[in-house]
Amino acid sequence: MRTLTLDLLRHGETKAQGIYQGVTDVPLSVTGQKQMAGALVHSVGWQKVLHSPLQRCAHAAIQFAAQCELPCIEADWLREYNFGEWDGRTLSEVYSEQSERVEAFWNDPANNTPPAGESIATLQKRVFSGRDALLNTDDDHLLLVTHGGVIRTLIADCLKLDPARWSHIRLDHAHFTRLRFYCDQTQVWPELVTCNVAQLPSQAL
Repeated sequence: MRTLTLDLLRHGETKAQGIYQGVTDVPLSVTGQKQMAGALVHSVGWQKVLHSPLQRCAHAAIQFAAQCELPCIEADWLREYNFGEWDGRTLSEVYSEQSERVEAFWNDPANNTPPAGESIATLQKRVFSGRDALLNTDDDHLLLVTHGGVIRTLIADCLKLDPARWSHIRLDHAHFTRLRFYCDQTQVWPELVTCNVAQLPSQAL
């Protein structure tokens, strides 16, 4: 039986707070840069680093991979959820204009996509496709630097949570979640090892 461990790291704080960041390419704040530097001190056995193309993930991931002499791969499936017409706008501004639609989205995101936004089904399809591709490689321990939406999608699939419950999963900036997958030729058994921790143990326990 093969085992694959995925360590998911959410990016640090950005320069734009209180907005629908989504695919809006906002850089890390000074605080966010320090958060990522504190999280990425040394490798805990990672064979590769994969990262979202958005700069709030990419810059720290590329720098860390170079420091540790690890292969570094940009993976588009790790990009954040696309909020469509809401993306880049402040939460308060959108709510003042479309309160009913905003509340419907947060209460039942699977059936209430933001205007011109990405459906939850589309988000799941791309994230699960990327994850499944990793399950078909020879790697056994990877670091993925990504976003809250992607991490919640993977956690929720592991725990069989409805999208309406995703917002109950707390994910702080520059914190780790570890997922493990046990695979044989016909089945995959996922396991949530740890969630939203500042540091990981030195080995993939």
